Amino acid sequence: MKKRFITMMAIFTVFLVSVGAWGYAQYKENKSYSITLENQFQRMFQDMIVDIENIQVNLSKIMVTGAPKQNVLLLSETSYLCYDAQEKLTQLPLDHKNVSKTQKFLSQVGDLSISLARKNLEGKPLSIDEKETLEELHNYSNYLSQEFISLQDNMFKNGMRIGELRKKANQDLKKVNSNLINTSLVNIEERMQKYPELIYDGPFSEHIKNKKLHKKGRTIGKDEVIKIAKDFCKESIKYDAKIISESNDTKIPVYVVELKPQKGQYTITMAITKIEGNILWMIDTREVKAIKISEKQAIKIAQDCLNKIGYINMSPTYFEKYDGQLTINFAYEKDDIIFYTDLIKVKVGLDQGEILGLETEGYLLNNHERTFSKPKISINEAMEKISSYAQASTPRLVIIPTEGGKEVLCYEIKAKYKQDTFLVYINADTGEEQKILQVIVKKDGVLMM
Repeated sequence: MKKRFITMMAIFTVFLVSVGAWGYAQYKENKSYSITLENQFQRMFQDMIVDIENIQVNLSKIMVTGAPKQNVLLLSETSYLCYDAQEKLTQLPLDHKNVSKTQKFLSQVGDLSISLARKNLEGKPLSIDEKETLEELHNYSNYLSQEFISLQDNMFKNGMRIGELRKKANQDLKKVNSNLINTSLVNIEERMQKYPELIYDGPFSEHIKNKKLHKKGRTIGKDEVIKIAKDFCKESIKYDAKIISESNDTKIPVYVVELKPQKGQYTITMAITKIEGNILWMIDTREVKAIKISEKQAIKIAQDCLNKIGYINMSPTYFEKYDGQLTINFAYEKDDIIFYTDLIKVKVGLDQGEILGLETEGYLLNNHERTFSKPKISINEAMEKISSYAQASTPRLVIIPTEGGKEVLCYEIKAKYKQDTFLVYINADTGEEQKILQVIVKKDGVLMM
């Protein structure tokens, strides 16, 4: 009996040692993963700060240069820096509502930069008002970079790790680090509310955003909102979903829903309209890994997604690729007319082909039944407006926005000159050249300037 007891104790001891060894190995693996993830967050945070610093440097250079060509270069680079900084910010495990104004600021400065670059390319100098606006934006971007640098220093001094926000988001984050993270972000957000209103032709333009919602319909309840959010997400994954905020006094009242997979460390946040339950925007913070799908496949995935959620007749126009993600801009098409005013942006991860971002505000605010008279000039008359030095393709009818927020029917003509490609817009009623954009084909996508 004693011998049997000793044998059992030996077996039990071996079992405990094995379990301990396995547990220690798991601990080391988890710690290594946490360190790797934290390093990635720190790198993204640092890269974002560098982007914002370079934004304010570029804006200051524009204030002193008088060369339109130099302005185009500086404004184009500023636009890229804004989008890159915004992308880094959305991937950090921060509470979305605490950085929404900062995201909006970066989006609008980026789009304003593109708009002003176009203006310079058309030979139009920056006005005094535009330069004053850029000066104010320079001051805000300088403030933003200094605040983020200060926040980074305080986090380092207090031993706070960005990755811990993922764990503490489900606990009492205010109690743990209210003075360090939330208070800093809230203060930044309050200041960022005061930057000047931006008026320009772009998908984030204030004069476009200030439009009223055309669509009317039934009001949906909170239970249905949760179902809409879950139905949009991947069917094979179970999510915990909750409404984290709502708005009633905005032009598009929404519920903001947060979804967390029961297995996984990323978060999906989306705003769903209270009227009809449309997804206004959606952000998935999942980390993108090795690229496995093509741009053509990603565009089809985005198109299928739009069809699934009720946005039909959407035509892909141009795209941009960065950090393993493809952002495709879709425009509404009806009766062989492309409506560039009715825009939807879809972001697809090129690793798993999942939807990582969606923005439908341009479509929801602008899409409605229109009636246009037939063009007063013919296709041939429009073609005659193109320089004989360029090779022009067959025109198509499009609707484009004006700087005053109106819509105009134009012939869009693709014109090639040597190695460059342009889109020329001829007013279908007056025959005047309404706008000209250069098509910039890069390895990262197709841009319009």
